[in-house]
Amino acid sequence: MNQPVTGRWRTPVIVGERVTLRPITVADAGAMWEEVTDPEGHDLTATTATFTRDQVEAWCAVRESQDDRLDLAIVDRETGEYAGEVVLNEHDAETGSANFRIALRGPAWWGRGLGSEATRLVVDHGLRTVGLERITLGVLARNPRARRVYEKAGFRTTQTYVEDGEDWVEMEVRRSRLDPDYPVLTERLLLRPVDPARDAKAMHSYRSRDDVCRYVPFEPGTLDQMAERLADPERTRSVIDAEGQVLALVVERRDTGEVIGDLVLFWHSAADGHAEIGYVFHPDQAGHGFATEATAALVGLAFEELGAHRVSARMDERNTASAAVVGRLGMRLEATYVEGEWFKGEWTTLLVFGLLRHEWESRRG
Repeated sequence: MNQPVTGRWRTPVIVGERVTLRPITVADAGAMWEEVTDPEGHDLTATTATFTRDQVEAWCAVRESQDDRLDLAIVDRETGEYAGEVVLNEHDAETGSANFRIALRGPAWWGRGLGSEATRLVVDHGLRTVGLERITLGVLARNPRARRVYEKAGFRTTQTYVEDGEDWVEMEVRRSRLDPDYPVLTERLLLRPVDPARDAKAMHSYRSRDDVCRYVPFEPGTLDQMAERLADPERTRSVIDAEGQVLALVVERRDTGEVIGDLVLFWHSAADGHAEIGYVFHPDQAGHGFATEATAALVGLAFEELGAHRVSARMDERNTASAAVVGRLGMRLEATYVEGEWFKGEWTTLLVFGLLRHEWESRRG
């Protein structure tokens, strides 16, 4: 079902390192004619339709005026030549989805990274700028090169099917989004967004201690410094809707209402499905399993709501209490970087722990 698109993704110009994506014009008809008559391109897309040169010119002439799809020319920045086209079509406003298609001009433009970058740019534009929830595509199973490009851009296989004697793979990429129904409750704890005015004093009570700050990036600070830090909305973000963002939550005891710690969730890569957790708790609350209970809830949000494939945690090897927390979550030690970081005036050894979604699901039963 094609539905009008919004001005946020009508004929933009998107500039990457190797390619520029711009509106298709009638001046591109000659190059596009090469594209639509390329036999190898036809074979790898199972294309059977044929076009005349006049049809291609007419098509190019009206691409910029279409209000139900996005057609962009891929231009090689090194030569300024038309290298192919990339398309978002079949827009469905109700589901927030669109279909993706890409075609290069011919074999001379393959293997140069132009299609890979064009794919990443359009996916990023569709999910971040347009606000699409989902982008889908179909690719021949016998076209592994294209499938690798799509996987690197974040697409994952949803189903396989046979059509007209060909094996096809259907893939999709979804917009990163984590918007929990707060508060998140566990047996004894409550996780909620940071309230700068309400929480500054409680968070300062443990974040100002030398023993708490010994193995974490920040230093003990004043209450005013804590208030200033929390005044930055990016440090109190409670929703993730794009990679590179960080979710920050405070942890309360349900029986007393005390703030006993805080958590962060870094969304490093949507394509790799990689999230990272961080946490800090008041030492006076140690020994009750609160850190494990709270971080387990955070890991659950990462896997079950954000859709992470892998959750990691990094720490100084001397921080044995923190290592014990992630160990109880089932995380394995994946890497040891001996004296791998200059930290607070000395070389320190960094440990990296990780857990995969299917491992988490197995542990949860």
